[in-house]
Amino acid sequence: MPEFESNPLDKLSLGLEEADEVIDLRLLAREEALARIAELIASAPAGRRYLLQFSPARGDGSETLFQPLGKLLLNARRDGHLAGCLPTRDGAGYLIVTGQR
Repeated sequence: MPEFESNPLDKLSLGLEEADEVIDLRLLAREEALARIAELIASAPAGRRYLLQFSPARGDGSETLFQPLGKLLLNARRDGHLAGCLPTRDGAGYLIVTGQR
């Protein structure tokens, strides 16, 4: 695994201060968290910014929501339901911007 002097996500990601609302997914099961975000994307007004928080990687090889949630968000962006989607600097969340309806 390559080692970086600084976090490469810092250049691509947005800060927590950018969100209109925080959605905490840390205590939800994977399926429940993904369903909640799918529902949010389908019903949220355009241009609203949400910070989606989930538990960070623990270093034990267990999966976080980063990849499955990222797939869901990428598909939503391709379908025009999101105007933007970037990981947070800490890698334990995404900042999304809802798209036009």
